[in-house]
Amino acid sequence: MSIEQRSRIIGAYLCSIKLYNISKALGIPKSTVYDTVNRYDETGSEHSSKHSGPQKALSERDKRSLVRIAKSNRKAPLAAITNELNIQLRTTLTTKTIRKYLHNLGWRSCVACKKPLLDKNKAKVRKNWCREHLNWVNEWQMVIFTDESWFCLYKSDGRMRVWRRVNEKYHSKCINSTMKFGGGSVMFWGCFCWWGVGPLVEIKGNMNSDSYVNVLVKHFIPWANSLINKYPDEINLIFQQDLASIHTSKYSEWWMKSHSFNILDWAPHSPDLNPIENLWERLDSAVRSRNPMLRN
Repeated sequence: MSIEQRSRIIGAYLCSIKLYNISKALGIPKSTVYDTVNRYDETGSEHSSKHSGPQKALSERDKRSLVRIAKSNRKAPLAAITNELNIQLRTTLTTKTIRKYLHNLGWRSCVACKKPLLDKNKAKVRKNWCREHLNWVNEWQMVIFTDESWFCLYKSDGRMRVWRRVNEKYHSKCINSTMKFGGGSVMFWGCFCWWGVGPLVEIKGNMNSDSYVNVLVKHFIPWANSLINKYPDEINLIFQQDLASIHTSKYSEWWMKSHSFNILDWAPHSPDLNPIENLWERLDSAVRSRNPMLRN
């Protein structure tokens, strides 16, 4: 109600008008009129007192303690963080309360990104490599990115969500089937660059330095020569490969040097720097989108 309505109720009440008549005359519910009069009799004022609201569970100092606990072990579950804070503050806060405070402070529980395991020296080499190539623009058009990749029949894609009823937990259409060693796999070598996608070569058996060089002789060089012949004045190819043993063996290095390969320096343990990984994922997704799914 407005201040004027409350004042009119108390004014009529002080004039000894019955509460029922006040309610009827002002068009205000009887319960509201009774509550206003009772408040006036108890406090001497027709206006409700301001409520301070519930007391906060954590002070600013307690919030800083919570952040320190979360920072000290970023992989700790919420229950462990809650338990440690309760021990420090001698409280009995619930995980729901702690989650709310963490969200308000800008902290979220997220799936950790997968990245190669690097020590300080390897991380430094990667950083220096990125700085050296920071200003490359047109140079990237000359780089041919290459790599080998395994494709398994049954791939582990992590958690899978399905729609099911309570009693369908183990229904054949509601489980994520797994198989040892991926149920069979096949290996391919591939490459691509600004000018197009190169050959996709199936690798029979284990790949070694001899089979790697044979792939380059039979498949890569003819494709690269066709690009050079098509754009003779625009292309000066740079060959990218990771530091796998078959790429850096004495025989592979000798062969590439004898064929005047312009090889891009590469940082160790850096598959995430090679954009061909995105191309492999596109290829894998396209194959797995087939219906029915491949069986062998």
